[in-house]
Amino acid sequence: MVEGGLAVLALAGAWLFRIPLATMLPRGEALGQAIITGLGAVVPLLVLYAVLQKVSWRPIVRLRRQVLRLVRLLFADARVWQLALVSILAGVGEELAFRGVLQPLLIRWTGVVVGIGLTSLLFGLGHALSRTYLVLATLIGLFFGLLSYKTDEIASSIVAHALYDFVVLMWLLRRR
Repeated sequence: MVEGGLAVLALAGAWLFRIPLATMLPRGEALGQAIITGLGAVVPLLVLYAVLQKVSWRPIVRLRRQVLRLVRLLFADARVWQLALVSILAGVGEELAFRGVLQPLLIRWTGVVVGIGLTSLLFGLGHALSRTYLVLATLIGLFFGLLSYKTDEIASSIVAHALYDFVVLMWLLRRR
């Protein structure tokens, strides 16, 4: 509900601040290219996740335990389709809100570098289970922000975000 609510808030924010969200969602052949870009963009995120599973630095170890407990608490009985739905809603809701509305708005007010940086920080703050997670989520937000800025669309970041969430959720819940 939270993730879907973000999408609704994003649509309201786009209307309120006159942000042409529809132009950031490609159609036809451009949508196919955005999907392919999103599929490619998820690879470095999953590599980072895999590397962090091997790191023995105490803050990362604590974060892994914390995330595993939280995910199992929230999704212990979830079916695969439910995990897919949550992942899609997170990708759509968060990317519409952060990269579709907030980032263009902050870029309009502050410039490209500051706008992308502030959006990334706000994305990190929205995911801040700990200081470590704040830093990691901010970096991932920066990745999504640069991706959407460079491609001039948000479909690729939606695909990468949703697929990353789904793969990680599946991995965490299937690991016993």
